[in-house]
Amino acid sequence: MKTIYSPAKINLGLWVLNKRLDGYHEILTYFHTLDLSDRITISKAPKLTVETTSPMVPQGEENIVYKALKKFEEWTGIEPNYRVYIEKNIPVGGGLGGGSSNAAAVLKAVNEMEGNPLNEEELFQLASTVGADVPFFLKGGFAKAEGIGEKLTFFEERLNKEVFIIYPNMPVSTEEIYQGVTEKDLTKKEEIPIIDSLLGNVDEFLNNMENMLGKIVEEKYPVVKEIVNTLEYLGYKPFISGSGSSVFAFGEPDQKVEVICKTKGWRLIKTYLK
Repeated sequence: MKTIYSPAKINLGLWVLNKRLDGYHEILTYFHTLDLSDRITISKAPKLTVETTSPMVPQGEENIVYKALKKFEEWTGIEPNYRVYIEKNIPVGGGLGGGSSNAAAVLKAVNEMEGNPLNEEELFQLASTVGADVPFFLKGGFAKAEGIGEKLTFFEERLNKEVFIIYPNMPVSTEEIYQGVTEKDLTKKEEIPIIDSLLGNVDEFLNNMENMLGKIVEEKYPVVKEIVNTLEYLGYKPFISGSGSSVFAFGEPDQKVEVICKTKGWRLIKTYLK
């Protein structure tokens, strides 16, 4: 049996550039993995099964991990007869990449357990057919993502920042949020070099981050807007990760944040960029 850990990520800004003919949107975003992770055990079994501790995550054939391992079988001819058990700590539908991370971690582990039939480049190619965020999680850390999220530039440095996340115990559909994107939400491609140049000063970059999907999430989900307003009132600078529903801020949450989260039934997660 093999035990692995599958990290969450946050989006350090997200800019939507245009809509492609295939229906996907071209984006610019910066991913960074977190210390927050799911615990996954993989053991040999008569046939492939995928189970999780969360009732909100599809079991079996509908699970992204199951789909990823079936792709692995197509690419290698090797039957992945394993029992995969996922202990979920990463909020579901919170814009933290839990499913994509699970798929990447299990793909990488099973490839190793089977003697590495796929090299690193092939593994990245396979991962990109499973989901736009999956290739990033094969390596993790800090990266710039373009295209639909599959064109990655990894940075050697990692940002050493404490962060806390508030999850309203409610998932958000990524597809629904992208459907709400209109012309006014788009960023011109000429602005990308300006955004990139801010990386020279990390604090300035973090202060100027924007998530163009964030306003759409706030409009459609009043509870997310309430979290954002609450944090702003308390003096924090809140950001929505990806397409929501998680809201994060840098630093330590004070006691007022803890009390409000407990009162409202929101989940408060203290973690750090890793």
